Amino acid sequence: MRTLTEQEFQNEFLVHKELSRGKKYRTYTAMKECPGDAPKTFVLKEMDEKHAAVYESLSEMWSPYTAEIYEVIKVGDRFAAVTQYVCADGCDKETLTLSEYVGRFGALDKKTALSVCVQLCEGLAQFHKKGFVHRDLKPDNIMISKYDSKAPQIKIVDLGGAKAVNIGDVSDMTVVGTLGYQAPETISSSATNRSDIYSVGCILSFMLTGQEPGVKRYSGDHYVAAIIEKATNDDPSHRYKDAESMENALRHELGAHLIDRIPFLRALPGFRTHTLWKELAAAFSYISMIYIAVVCFDRFGVGGLIEIFVFYITVPLIVVFNMGDLLRFVPRSIRRNNRRFMLLRTAAMMFSTFAPIIVDKLLGRG
Repeated sequence: MRTLTEQEFQNEFLVHKELSRGKKYRTYTAMKECPGDAPKTFVLKEMDEKHAAVYESLSEMWSPYTAEIYEVIKVGDRFAAVTQYVCADGCDKETLTLSEYVGRFGALDKKTALSVCVQLCEGLAQFHKKGFVHRDLKPDNIMISKYDSKAPQIKIVDLGGAKAVNIGDVSDMTVVGTLGYQAPETISSSATNRSDIYSVGCILSFMLTGQEPGVKRYSGDHYVAAIIEKATNDDPSHRYKDAESMENALRHELGAHLIDRIPFLRALPGFRTHTLWKELAAAFSYISMIYIAVVCFDRFGVGGLIEIFVFYITVPLIVVFNMGDLLRFVPRSIRRNNRRFMLLRTAAMMFSTFAPIIVDKLLGRG
């Protein structure tokens, strides 16, 4: 952290425009001479000493999807962070937030929205690796760095609400966030990485519907709807465990892997897990199923084939992996209620365990 006198600050930075009005700590754009180059524009964000320490720690972080923090300076008894001024390259406006971008184009198509969220998760992952949680992710804090109607690039800005993640630490219970995008648990407890995941899910919903969270529910592609539901689950333990996990799910919907571009496989339980070992286990199970089906059909006929397929293969796969394409038939009131959903899975496992015994008794095979 550099310490400057008031005169040194004025000699180095030419304050251009105030971006914040009526706030205790102000934010400006300022120009600075750069040796061997034209003057550049930066954002000067005033803050207290505690937040200055956060920005100082984050200044070592770099991600193509997060506004760069160049340095933190102290001028007298004031602190300020010198950060990147994110311009919307290719746009008729100098700067453009994600909120303004959606305002221009309306609800985004699935591919564009997922692509933006992949960038968001990648930038957030770097942020979390530094041990910090953002706490105020929303469309107004995401800037468009490359303007494109189908493939925009973004940068996360405004880290003023960021804090270090210390599980069990209740020393900082300041409520930070924006209604609609704020995880419910942060009202009464400290924010965690999964609180940011909740915000990402809300942002994805906003891009796909063009409406603020809670106003309109996305009802398009049920796979994408399932991602939003998982990310915005009221229980943090049932959300994606980290930004990388959600990024993987989003990439699968974008067809990053061959398996995700085969409609039939996408519908099968086990191939929606986004985990290699589970997909291999599912593949082995389905290959075994084919072999068992041939043997059972030859020995027990159609009845035996159906019994093996339902009781010993399909139901266990659903319970162990996920509901696959069947998830759409489960009422939302059950999907969103973790207790009810676990009861449903338990009932399915009990059914697969005892139903074959009963069927064998009825058919006189037991």
